[in-house]
Amino acid sequence: MVYSEPTDLLNRVHFLRHLTPEERIELAKVLPREMYAAGETIVVQGGPPDSLYIILEGEVEVLNVDEDGESISLGHLVPGDTIGALEMIYRQPRPATVRSVEATVVLRWDRLLLTQFMKTQPVALKGLQFVAQSYKLAKKLRFSWLREGEVIYALARKHSFVLFQRLTIPVLMIGGASALILWALLGDITLPLWGGFGLGLAGILFGVWQWLDWTNDYYIVTNRRAVWLEKVIGIYDSRREAPLHTILSISVGTDVTGRMMGFGDVVIRTYTGKVVFRNVGEAQTIAALIGANWQRQRAKQDLTDRESLVEALDHRLQDEEPQIVEDGLTSLPDEIESPAVRGVNRWGFKLRFEDEGTITYRKHWAALLREISIPSLLFLVVIGFVGAHLGGFISLLSPNIFMSISIAAIVALSVWWLYRYADWANDIYQITAQQIIDINKKPLAREERKVAPIENILGTEVDRKGVFGILFNFGDVVANVGIAQFVFRGVYDPVTVQQDIVHAQEALMLRKAEQERFKRQSEMVELFDIYHDKYTQGDSEDEDGDSQHYGNSRDRYPT
Repeated sequence: MVYSEPTDLLNRVHFLRHLTPEERIELAKVLPREMYAAGETIVVQGGPPDSLYIILEGEVEVLNVDEDGESISLGHLVPGDTIGALEMIYRQPRPATVRSVEATVVLRWDRLLLTQFMKTQPVALKGLQFVAQSYKLAKKLRFSWLREGEVIYALARKHSFVLFQRLTIPVLMIGGASALILWALLGDITLPLWGGFGLGLAGILFGVWQWLDWTNDYYIVTNRRAVWLEKVIGIYDSRREAPLHTILSISVGTDVTGRMMGFGDVVIRTYTGKVVFRNVGEAQTIAALIGANWQRQRAKQDLTDRESLVEALDHRLQDEEPQIVEDGLTSLPDEIESPAVRGVNRWGFKLRFEDEGTITYRKHWAALLREISIPSLLFLVVIGFVGAHLGGFISLLSPNIFMSISIAAIVALSVWWLYRYADWANDIYQITAQQIIDINKKPLAREERKVAPIENILGTEVDRKGVFGILFNFGDVVANVGIAQFVFRGVYDPVTVQQDIVHAQEALMLRKAEQERFKRQSEMVELFDIYHDKYTQGDSEDEDGDSQHYGNSRDRYPT
């Protein structure tokens, strides 16, 4: 994306959004431009934090060099992004090397000039500090579910005022405990002393739990999605996200307390509802970052479409076949039936396996153990009775009758066990190139199959409930399809399942975008051919006996 004037770009930099047009013009006059060719280094890891850069044109890659000297890509930055917020705020060496991917133009903001500016612009300082804090926290947490090329722009917890509210009860408990202990010591009474110690310990533990609970909730904005991570220690673990392409609107709401203390709610509305970032500091900054990445994603797609169309027309103007190769596009198969689960995968114990592009999931082993627990327990009881009878410890019936009953019981319990296992093995979830599928098949009974198109998924959620769900990493993945919900229940590693759904959805959208782009390009080129045949050639035939031909086919078309 190219901006002809620096003022156009500064209007899109989140921490400068409050400036007036005149202030942005004055700022643009004092910020020098620097140009870098593709492959040139802008900042070096470990270098001094002497300036902040604002990308005006082009694209850069952020690289971290490890101890072995290998460069690891941390993501790409585009126009409107800044380089150096973390080190400028915390006065630390450059944490990464930044290198231009293509011809790049940046605005250089020296530390001295930036410091002078921030002294007169506290709103801008808070915005830049928030981004620096986000980068620092993201570097510390290193979320494993981030995809390649995904960059975190905002990462926040609930405002600290919320923590103070939550600590009110623990503080009162500790205060009450102190009063009881003091009363017991002054009156030489034993019972209040023990009660005070117990109440104080409970208050301390409750306070620690509230603090840990506060630290485990995160609100995240990346260049692809907005995410709400929520975790209640030992009870609940969930992740709700809204891909940027599904967002309809973004708003900020505050109450009197929020305005006084500097926090509010960021409401992200999608087709299926909303994701709310509750009680976050710098709510306006977070909303601006979401909006900027949302608009950037749409603008990037429009620019790609335009460049492809210009390229196709350029080839056509030169009497060449447009480079629109339909065979190169990935076709979308007509899927009606889901692929069958075959071989070892059908009757094995694997919880996730892939076959010909289809990912299949089973419910966690915890669900299997729940299904087979009763027949397994009864089977062990029967085996125990048989062993006791053979050992002479019990002799309730004659040996023949006892063994006949035992064998019949073992056979019946084995059939019951196999039925429960087959029921678990046949209850599967699948992700194909175009669909998500829920298959619930009872052995020797009816099969139920639910299918939802991937392109209709408007958001996904992850829920891990209870101690066992968190300890053994299983839970539910909820896909919002229109006004309905499609649930993968009790699957292992639900975060990965969610990522598989998102990846399949993005791949499908990319294929459809390619096909739609090809269609539009073909239609536009055809229109130019029709125009040429109808008007240009017709005019030349009307020339007085002179069939003049142009030396350059580009002259056939108006410019």
